[in-house]
This record gives sequence, structure tokens and C-alpha cells, in this order.
Amino acid sequence: MTAHFRLVGTALASNTGGEMKNFWVTLLLFFAVQSCFLPASVDAEELPTKVPLIKLEYPGKPKNIRMLYVKILSLGNRTVNQPLVLDTGSSGMTIDCKSVLPAETCSDTGIKIAQDQQIDGIMVTTEEVVMNYGTYDEYGNVAYARVSFGSPDSPVSTITSIPFLIRYKKVRRSTGEIVGGPLWPKGIFGISPVGGSGPDRMIKSPLAYVSFGPGLHKGYYLSPIGTKWKACTNDDGNCPQVEALHIGVPKDVKNDFRMQSWKQANWRYNFPTLDSCLSWGSEPICRPTLYDTGNSTIMVVTDASKPHTSLNTGTKVLVKTDGQGDWNFTTTYNREVEIVPGLEHNIVGIRYFEKNSLLLDFETREIGLRLGH
Repeated sequence: MTAHFRLVGTALASNTGGEMKNFWVTLLLFFAVQSCFLPASVDAEELPTKVPLIKLEYPGKPKNIRMLYVKILSLGNRTVNQPLVLDTGSSGMTIDCKSVLPAETCSDTGIKIAQDQQIDGIMVTTEEVVMNYGTYDEYGNVAYARVSFGSPDSPVSTITSIPFLIRYKKVRRSTGEIVGGPLWPKGIFGISPVGGSGPDRMIKSPLAYVSFGPGLHKGYYLSPIGTKWKACTNDDGNCPQVEALHIGVPKDVKNDFRMQSWKQANWRYNFPTLDSCLSWGSEPICRPTLYDTGNSTIMVVTDASKPHTSLNTGTKVLVKTDGQGDWNFTTTYNREVEIVPGLEHNIVGIRYFEKNSLLLDFETREIGLRLGH
């Protein structure tokens, strides 16, 4: 630094034609060298994108079936405005045929196309697949389109066309009965970063295809959704919303969570798990545990030979998770905690998300909980 300033001073003092030329050359070199040592500009860390979630309590019977929905705004060039169940326990999107294609194309026996077909920017293929969800199966065709979802004022869009399932029927696996109707979900928005569905597990979370702001890790977190629920329907559009899904993970937010590497307890699972033990004055039941927005209740493993039962209202439950704080709650209705014979893993459903948070960092393959806020 000092040497450069001396050269500049000498050139100014000489003030002759040749030396003035040398002065300007030296001055330009000085600034060029200095620029090499200036710190590179750093983009400010962006805030995560907030996605509103629809809180819906099923208005029929049984009561207390509570779900979260994300609104799909468009697929390809087609405006959809169709809410789908937000599911942290699956990977990939399914949507009912009549929500995206002309009604005459849809039937319980299949989608009526003879060859791959482009419809409103949606590539609908003849490749049929079955996707499994709990005790139900969804039948449909693989399709490709750019997906926009969330709020019309601040939509989130995939950066390219992504594979998903256009379903033509949903079936109860145990009986083969086709189920559906106005109060049934019109599809699933699976945001798990693990696994996938369909051929070669190609149908994956839409969040795998969105862009994340500067300074943010790829991933998401869910903030508490609140304890108040309202019996409502998506068709009536009378359900409350809460901005609880945040796309992109800032460092300061991640520091509030107890993070650890996620596990995939079985290669067949399309979701990450934590090792959790649930107890209610008895021996704890410890299994890989899914924290699942797609499940209205909490399900605990029991031996396949035992009956399907549930805890009574007012039962105090303790959930202990390796590397996390203890979560205590008291059941508020019958069947809020179910003991399910033959289940391979525990499932912690909607009740957890009312007051607590979940974070998944796709880049570091970490999962974390935050209790109480």
C-alpha cells in the first residue's frame, strides 16, 4: 500500500509530459491492484418464503379429524386453485383428475387418452402407477408440469416441469372400495425429501424443484399452527389460514432447533424418522417415529395379535426423543392416541404441530424439533 502512494506522489511532483503519462498508468494500476483485495459483495440473506396453510376440521363424523392443506394455484398453463393435503410423511404430489383435466377424460377405470398428450401445458402420459398412503392406494397416470402453489400474492413455482400423479381413483386397500366425495381430499402434497414414488421413485417432493433465496439452506420449517380449529370445507372456502410453512432455512432459525441427522428406518419409507418413545404411565413404546402433518391422530405400535385401541380423554402422555426435549401433552378427545397392531413405526400427527415446530435441512440431511414455539 505505501509503495503505491509513493509512486503517485512522485508522478504528481514531476508534472512533465512523459512522466504524466506514467502517472496515469501507475494510478490505473494502483486502483486495479486495490480492487483485487476488496471483499466480494455478499448478497443479504433473504427471508424464507411463507406459504399459507389451510386449517380444516372435517365437518362430518367422526369428529376431530384435522388436516392442513396447501393450495395449488396452477399446473402448466391451467389455473387450478385446488387445495391438497400437506404431508410431511410422503414424497410427491397427487391430484384428482377432475381438478386438472376435462371431466370427460376422467373415469374410475382410467384416464381416457390413447397416447401421451399435452393439455394446457400439462404433459399427461399413458404410464399408470399406484401410490400407497397408509391404508389407501391412489391409481393414476404420471404427468409433468410446472407447479405453482401457495398465496396468489406471493406464489411459489417449481423452476421446471416436475413429475406428479393425476389420480383417477382412490381405493381402500383392505376392501377394494373406491372412496371419494366432496369432503375427501382431492390429492396429496408430499414434501418429504426422502425417497419418492412411481417408476424409479421419480415422483418426488415439489420442494426439490423450487429455488431458495441467497443465504438460505434448501429445506423448510413449520411453525406452530395454533390450537383453534373450525369445521369447514375447501369447497365453501370458509376455512382459516395460517402462514406456517416456511421455504428456505436461515441460520438463525436453525439455531433455535435441536438438529440431528435424519434416519430412514426402512428403505421403503418415503420419510425421515427420529427415535422416539411414547409412554402414559406404562412401559415406553420406542420405535422410529414419523412427525406427520398428513395424519390427524397419534399412532403407537403394538403387537399384531392385539386389538386396535385408543387412550381415554385426559390421559397424560410423554414423548421422549433422542437428542430432543421432552414433549408432554394430555389427550383432549377419545382416539387422539391410537394403539395400532402391526404398525412398524410410531406416527406423531397434527397435535404436535399445534404448538411445536419441525425443520428439515435438505443440504445437511438434518431434522430438528423446536418445542413450545
